[in-house]
Amino acid sequence: MSSTTAACIPEELREAADDLSNSSVPTENRQSADTAPAATEQASTAPHATSSVFSRDQDAPVHVVPMRVIHRPLPSELDEAKVLAFMDEMRAGDVFTPIEVIKVRAPLKANPAAGVQTFYFAMGGCHRYEATKRLKLESIRARIIEVPPASMRVYLGAGSPF
Repeated sequence: MSSTTAACIPEELREAADDLSNSSVPTENRQSADTAPAATEQASTAPHATSSVFSRDQDAPVHVVPMRVIHRPLPSELDEAKVLAFMDEMRAGDVFTPIEVIKVRAPLKANPAAGVQTFYFAMGGCHRYEATKRLKLESIRARIIEVPPASMRVYLGAGSPF
């Protein structure tokens, strides 16, 4: 993993990212901060939508997050044509707006004695997430927003693991 990529990955995700670096996936099929430095720079100066329910801080850093740590607890309503178009654009090397990944730190309700666990949820960006998943890319660009467990319980209801 390059030093630029390492700087973009939160400490608790570095082990998963190291696994990506050592994987058999060809480098050109991996998404990383190294593949689009101009897009990262532009993201900090361009005007941003303020549609997140969890955060209005659109200047949060963009991270490279392993897909395998992200959970999508709610079913997505997908426009198949849009997913296929995104897949084509990703194959062509286009860099997409980062998705928002919600980070929650809490003990499991099934085993609170096990200590605090870290959970990552993607609640939006369903077309970008699905296109990335179908292309079997191992990571996705994301802004990580830390949220208190009580805020996520509202969305997860009885299915909340914490």
